[in-house]
Amino acid sequence: MTVSAPALASASGEIDEALLRMEQVGPRLSAMPSAVGSVVKAATDRGDAEASKAGPILEPAVRASFDPKGMVAEISDSLAEVADGKTDPAALAKAAAAFEDGRKKIAEMYAGQDQATAKQIEARIATDDGSRIRQLADLMAAPDLAAETALTAQVMYVSLEAFSDANSAELASTSPEKLKSELGGVIASLRDRTENEKPVPKDVARMEEKARLTVTLALLPNEDLLVLSDFYQSAEGMAKRQALVESYKQVSDQANSRMLAEYFSALAGYLKTHPRPQQQ
Repeated sequence: MTVSAPALASASGEIDEALLRMEQVGPRLSAMPSAVGSVVKAATDRGDAEASKAGPILEPAVRASFDPKGMVAEISDSLAEVADGKTDPAALAKAAAAFEDGRKKIAEMYAGQDQATAKQIEARIATDDGSRIRQLADLMAAPDLAAETALTAQVMYVSLEAFSDANSAELASTSPEKLKSELGGVIASLRDRTENEKPVPKDVARMEEKARLTVTLALLPNEDLLVLSDFYQSAEGMAKRQALVESYKQVSDQANSRMLAEYFSALAGYLKTHPRPQQQ
C-alpha cells in the first residue's frame, strides 16, 4: 500500500503546526511591539528620565521590523526540511490541543486565584510524573525562545539608552553601511553577555519559561504527556526542535537589525527637530 506525496506533506505539516502552536511562535513574535511599553517602564524605573520620549520612536520601528506572518512562514519552511519520523500527527495534534487547554487553565487559575487547581498541580509534580514533566519542560524549545524574547528586549533597552547618549546624534547620522555593521555588533554583544543584562537576563527568562511549562504540563492527561515526551525525545522531535530554535534565532536577529536601523533613522529625524543642547 502506498501513501501519496500530498498525504505525507499533510502529515508533516500537521506535526509542524502542532509544534508551532505549543511553542507559541506566532504569539511571541506578534507581542514584540507591545513589549516596548514594559521596556520603557523598566528603563524609567532604573532612572532613565528620557525613556518615555524614546518609546514613541522605538515602537513604530519595532512594528515595522517584526512581520510575524512572514517570520512564522520562514520558520515553517525550516521545519518542513526536517525528515519525517514515526510521529502520529493525530496523536500529537491532540496532545497539543490538551497543552493549549492547560495553558488557558493556568491563566484562569492565576486570574481567579484558584487554590484548588494550584494544589492539584503541586500534587501531580510531587508524584512519579514530576520527573517526566520537568524533563519534558527542558526538552521543549520554549525556554530558548523566551531567551530570544529577552534578547530583543535588551536590544530595545539599548535603543532607549542611546536616546539620551551624548553621541546619539553622531551615531544616528552615520552612513547606512557603517551603521549596519555597528548595529550587528551590538546584537552579537548582547547575545554573548551574561552580566548586567537589562531589563531581563536571558537565563532568567529561560528559567521562568521552564516554570510556566512545568505547571502547564502538570495538567495534561498521562496519554498526552506520554505522546509529547516520546515526540521531543525522538530523532524527529529533536531535529524539529533544533530547526525551530535556529530559524527563530535567525529571523529574530534579522528583525532586531531592522528595528535598530529603523529606530536610528527615525532618531536622526527627531534630533533634527529636537537638537541636543550641544548641537545648537
